[in-house]
Amino acid sequence: MTDRDLSSPLTTVHRFTVKGDPRRFEQEFREHSQYLRGRRDFSYLVTVRLLDSPASYVHVGHWRSLEGFIETVHTETFLEHVRCLEPMVDTEADQAVSVDRLLVRNALPGHDNVVLLPCTVLGGVREFEKEARELFRFLAGTGGFGGFDLLRSTFRPQRYLGMAWWADTGSCERALVRAERAGAYGGLGRAARFRVERTRHIAYERGLAA
Repeated sequence: MTDRDLSSPLTTVHRFTVKGDPRRFEQEFREHSQYLRGRRDFSYLVTVRLLDSPASYVHVGHWRSLEGFIETVHTETFLEHVRCLEPMVDTEADQAVSVDRLLVRNALPGHDNVVLLPCTVLGGVREFEKEARELFRFLAGTGGFGGFDLLRSTFRPQRYLGMAWWADTGSCERALVRAERAGAYGGLGRAARFRVERTRHIAYERGLAA
C-alpha cells in the first residue's frame, strides 16, 4: 500500500456476517460511521444488507485520498471501534479503485433498491470492463435509475464489484425483470463469473466536509 500515491482516491469494501443480533450491530456500526464522517478526506459511505442473507452486510466507503484513510485507521478511536465490532462479526475486507462511475440520483434508504455484482474476470480485463459498461448502459435506460459504480480490487485485480441503484424498490425490481427478459447479462457472463445480489439499502451518509 505504501507504494501507491497517497493522494489517490480509495474505496474500502467490507462484508460483515453478523453472529448475534443484527440490530445491535447496526447500532454499533452507525456510531463508527458517524466517526468516519468527520475524518479528513472521507467522502461518503453506503451500507446495505443482503436480502437472501439478512445477517450479511456490505459497507462501501469512499475516501478522497489514501493518506486520509491511513491516518484514520491508525487513530485510537478507530481501533477502539474495531475492538468493539470484531466479536460481533466475521469480516472480509477489500480495497478498490473506481474504474467507471455514474451518479444520477440517490437511492432511498429503507428500500430494496441496490444491486451488487461481484465478478471474477475469466480473461482480459478490457473485455470484461467493456461488457460491464454495456450492462450498466442498458440499466441506465430503466426508470428510476440512480447510478452505478464499477470497482476493481487492488488486492485481487481479477475481482470487481459492480454496484447499481435505483430510487426505490419498484424501480429496481422492474429494471431487473427487464434485464432478464432482454438477456442483458449475456456478455458479462462470457467475460466473468458473477452473481446478482439484491440488497436492502440501510444507510447513505456523506462526509461532513464533503
